[in-house]
Amino acid sequence: MYYMSKGLELLGMIVIVTGFIVKFPGLMDPKLLIVGLACFGAGWIIEKYTLQ
Repeated sequence: MYYMSKGLELLGMIVIVTGFIVKFPGLMDPKLLIVGLACFGAGWIIEKYTLQ
């Protein structure tokens, strides 16, 4: 579970950074931001509540 949570957090950060780089001069796509935050949040929740 530890590696799955860290993998989801990493995936979320990669999606957010990729969305930022692709649309750099302007604002990033809100859909990519939501997907990135959802992946990161899922990983964080798994890490916080299942690994004690």
